[in-house]
Amino acid sequence: MIYWIVILGIVQGITEFLPISSTAHLILIPYLFKVPDFGLTFNVGLHLGTFLAVLLYFIKDWIEFLIAIFKGGEKRKLLGLIILATIPAGIFGVLLDPFVEKISEPQTYPFAIWVILAGVIAFGIIFLLLEKYKSKTLELKDLDVKKAITIGIWQVFSLFPGVSRSGSSISGGMYVGLRRDEATKFSFYMSLPLIGGAVFFKFIDLFKGNQTGEFTYILYGSLVSFIVGIFSIHVLLNYVKKSSLKVFSYYRFILVFSLILAFFGFQIPSILVFIAGVIYLFWNFYKPKKETI
Repeated sequence: MIYWIVILGIVQGITEFLPISSTAHLILIPYLFKVPDFGLTFNVGLHLGTFLAVLLYFIKDWIEFLIAIFKGGEKRKLLGLIILATIPAGIFGVLLDPFVEKISEPQTYPFAIWVILAGVIAFGIIFLLLEKYKSKTLELKDLDVKKAITIGIWQVFSLFPGVSRSGSSISGGMYVGLRRDEATKFSFYMSLPLIGGAVFFKFIDLFKGNQTGEFTYILYGSLVSFIVGIFSIHVLLNYVKKSSLKVFSYYRFILVFSLILAFFGFQIPSILVFIAGVIYLFWNFYKPKKETI
């Protein structure tokens, strides 16, 4: 049982920050490998781990933001733009919550799998288009209110499973002209209030339902997602300084093929395709191709 806790913690720590859709993976992996349901309490623990990861990794920046509230300057302006960019997803998250709940449960609502597949494919294509056609020369200091709101609107797409929170916000940043690495950094800044809000509301659901969970499982899940989350943030920030998002597009297409095979009952081929996709992804991290920002 513990090994599944560790595996799911690793999956959460990786997919929360890489633009490959945590929802698609947290649906596919339990389905393929018959992972037991550890309940809402464990889910809260996984998200708490990734929240702490982004908090700790950028702790110096968060302290500077807090100081800037009183001192002013570029940091205070950037903090204001981060908050502004999170507002659209926050509003639409509340409005669309009943619908999003349904399309996140393909076991209960079979049509949901096609919504998830559409999200995975759509942003795989969007990554390719942005890399090919968009000029990406701006830095965070070049952001303004209009650009921040535009990124926030892109973030709304992440409410639909299969899209990816980081994928939508990085895409939004590149759309307004941010360099790939700057768009990724802004995406991580945006993730703290968004993941924090998700944890907060999950805690509310937890207490409303009077659910309990094995403390050891929660502790291990949080710890693993925290450690892997920090590693994922570091790896992605370094990767996008020299390489494009194309690898994530191609991985998404492989993931879609695996999901379709799984949906139609071809479990072994689906597992093999999924493993091949994971190997492809990690190989490209190990041997990245240098490309223009």
